[in-house]
Amino acid sequence: MLVALMLWPGFVSEQRCRLACSRTYMIKGDAQRVDEQQIRQQIVEVGRLMYERRLTDSAGGNISVRGLGVIYSTPRYAGSKYRWRLTPEQIVALADGQVRPEQASLVSREIRVHLAIYEHLPRAQAVIHAHPRYVMPFATLGRPIPPIWEDTQKFGMIELVPETPAHSPELAAHVMRTLRPKAEELAQHAIAVLVPKHGIVVVGRDLDDAYDTLERINGNAECILLCRLLGGA
Repeated sequence: MLVALMLWPGFVSEQRCRLACSRTYMIKGDAQRVDEQQIRQQIVEVGRLMYERRLTDSAGGNISVRGLGVIYSTPRYAGSKYRWRLTPEQIVALADGQVRPEQASLVSREIRVHLAIYEHLPRAQAVIHAHPRYVMPFATLGRPIPPIWEDTQKFGMIELVPETPAHSPELAAHVMRTLRPKAEELAQHAIAVLVPKHGIVVVGRDLDDAYDTLERINGNAECILLCRLLGGA
């Protein structure tokens, strides 16, 4: 009976389908694990690069990336405690973009800003909050950064949000409100906003896009300050 059943074409087709489907699920599962490892490793590498290139400091900053149903974020004290020498295992994974009670003390205190951006900007795939050396004078004095380089023209004026306490729900709301008019620009390039006396928030199509934009804006800001020494800008 079993032999006869095995020789029946429908049985063979069904078994092949089940085998193919199980292989598909295995491949998808492996791909998700690879993607997660790659995301964690990239966050670690970008964080170290930011610190080395003085695009942030030990006082803070944070990085997040949107994955498949998961938001990956740098941990609390990435700068002050770890000096941005993080490991992939330290990256916090927030399932469905939710902070579970046991994660509240692990995740960055600015996670509200990141989650608000992911909720309201579907194109956003990565967020960097940083304290770049040459951006900070503008943020401290509450002055927007005009684009004076050819390769920063597309970003337009980097505006400021209203001054708001750090880590607050109000800050997240102000950042989102200021970024919203630039939402469509995310189809072409990253967007950014200054936080008074605090730093910058950059939103990218991926983490490479966000990092590249952070470095360009900081270089543009440096050039403005140096040009003023020559009587220009």
